[in-house]
Amino acid sequence: MALLGAASCSPLVRPARFASARDRVTDVSLRGPFDGQVVDETTAEPIQGATVVGVWSYDEGDGLVGPAGSEVIEVKTDQAGRYRIPQAPLRKRGAHMRLVSFQMVVYKRGYVGYRSDRQLDGTPRTDFTLRHNRVQLRKWRDTDSHAQHLLFLAAPAGVTSLASWEREAANVDLYRELGGQAAGAGPQEESQQVEPTLQLLDARNLLRPEDVRRRTGYTEAFEVKELGDLVRTHFYHGVHLEAVGREESWDVAYRVWKDPPGGLQPVVETFEATLPGVAVTGEITPETWVFDADDVRAVGFLDRDRNVGVLLTCGAMQCVDIETAIILTSFLAENLDELELVDAPEAPAPPKGAGR
Repeated sequence: MALLGAASCSPLVRPARFASARDRVTDVSLRGPFDGQVVDETTAEPIQGATVVGVWSYDEGDGLVGPAGSEVIEVKTDQAGRYRIPQAPLRKRGAHMRLVSFQMVVYKRGYVGYRSDRQLDGTPRTDFTLRHNRVQLRKWRDTDSHAQHLLFLAAPAGVTSLASWEREAANVDLYRELGGQAAGAGPQEESQQVEPTLQLLDARNLLRPEDVRRRTGYTEAFEVKELGDLVRTHFYHGVHLEAVGREESWDVAYRVWKDPPGGLQPVVETFEATLPGVAVTGEITPETWVFDADDVRAVGFLDRDRNVGVLLTCGAMQCVDIETAIILTSFLAENLDELELVDAPEAPAPPKGAGR
């Protein structure tokens, strides 16, 4: 009888409702286990180190039913991109407790996240399976919105922590969507209006065109531009030294992260994704990554004392050898004290008569 009483307190498990469950011949249970593979949508290459979070939700009540919490398990994908989430712990107990749903979230910096129940555009997902699930992650695009991404993820604590770096970028996205103006509580007297000031990291003085010329012997002009792959924020700036009238192999670019909200681990993940298979060395700091290919040289490093990460890429015509790229990166390291915050440029005022 004691065993029967204990068993009666275990939660009831509702049938799985995700679309693919109806097509399975074998039993499909919300309890799990769940397994599958995470791959790049374009290349089909496995993605190692992606965070996969399983969330089981419960309700309880007899007549009046309400939510009763959740249980969460977090795992990482292996070298083959594979994950396995074990069965639900079922630590929730109660005579009227029910396991009612399971959701899975996959997150990897540099990609659009994945949810098992819906897609980024809000449409229901119909391809999620309990076993041998295939998750295809799309690379992040310049046109993607961090604000929309965070709303889509609606993430559990583990993913929220990993995606914390996106919050500032989301604020920038929303700021731009509002035309550079902050939403206020209502009309104010002109004398009481306070214009918001958005500050941005400025890394342009870390490596100037003359520094490159001094090392490489290049005599023609550079144009200093912004890199458009990531949104510029108060903790990130990408600088592009574009060789005027030349091919990309003559260009130099560098990316700088200073005091990123998510810490330096996401920067390390960016290095590892950009420079695959590169072992850490001590060329610039104790944590330096050096990558040498036929068409590009790249050097990244962390300065833990300053809480800074830097990644330099240099075309093979400008940097004829990896030693040149390392020396240019050492210039960046020596000039880190030149980093500063500057006020963002104001959005241009609309022309008079616009909208009439």
